[in-house]
Amino acid sequence: MEKTTEGIYLTIILGALSVLIVLSNAVIVTLVCFNKTLRTYTNWLILSLAVSDLLTGSLLFSMTLFKPSYVVEGYFTAMILLSGVINISAVTCDRFIAIVKPLEYSYLVPKFFKRGIAIIWLVSAIYASVPLIWGADHSKTAHRVYLACLELLGVVVPYIFITAAYIRIFRQVRRSLALRKNLKSVSRQINERRRISADAKVAKIYCIVSLAFLFSWLPILYMTTAFIVKRIQVVPDILSSVSFFTIAVGSLANPLLYAFLKPDFKMALRNLYQKCSSRCVEQQSISVRSFKAEQSKNKTIRWLALKQKASLN
Repeated sequence: MEKTTEGIYLTIILGALSVLIVLSNAVIVTLVCFNKTLRTYTNWLILSLAVSDLLTGSLLFSMTLFKPSYVVEGYFTAMILLSGVINISAVTCDRFIAIVKPLEYSYLVPKFFKRGIAIIWLVSAIYASVPLIWGADHSKTAHRVYLACLELLGVVVPYIFITAAYIRIFRQVRRSLALRKNLKSVSRQINERRRISADAKVAKIYCIVSLAFLFSWLPILYMTTAFIVKRIQVVPDILSSVSFFTIAVGSLANPLLYAFLKPDFKMALRNLYQKCSSRCVEQQSISVRSFKAEQSKNKTIRWLALKQKASLN
């Protein structure tokens, strides 16, 4: 009975989290698609990451509720994990070029941008389907090798690159700020420092996103590692339930970080709120005017009726 009750509570909580993840990331996707000012190369990569989070909320959590075959579950888990890591690596690469090699940014990024997003999802989908070759049989050595490669090439190597890239980015920002102090023009110095500070702030946001993603997937990575080395007994029973909550936190953290910390998203949300508020006020004023007009019309009708009655008498 207790296990049944716990299962019901877990289903309700995961269902609620799934809805929140889908809605919050859908807002990010909608903003980028319908707001021209947000259609930058960096934000299209953010949209790609938001789609990965949408899949987490809609597919990964749905699978825990409806319990499909382990083949389907394993495929989508691998694809979502891999697409998330590659998207974060792509965003890091974009910021690295923009800050460390700004003169090459306008040439390099547009050249590889469209192909880059297609490659992210193509590589994720193809690699996730590899276990279908051996029927996704977990007992086979090939499956352990596949999982080891997924962790090494899909998580460890990208995060070594991400760490090295952000160290270089923040060093470059410090160096640039120090160099701008020597500018003779005060106004130019202020403008340059503001631009560099803005770039540094955006880089910090993506650094936080990268760390949040890694920590949210740590329980899954720990369980996978234990399976690879055949030490599954070291995994606590509760960890599989905890892993879904950590992934949920990571998928919810991304849109909140963009909305509250990234300047262009903050501006877009503020403008959207102001538009919605002005429309509500306008709608209310129209309703009030129509109500007053209706009242005036009713008064006129009553007055004419009374006047007609008086004339008849």
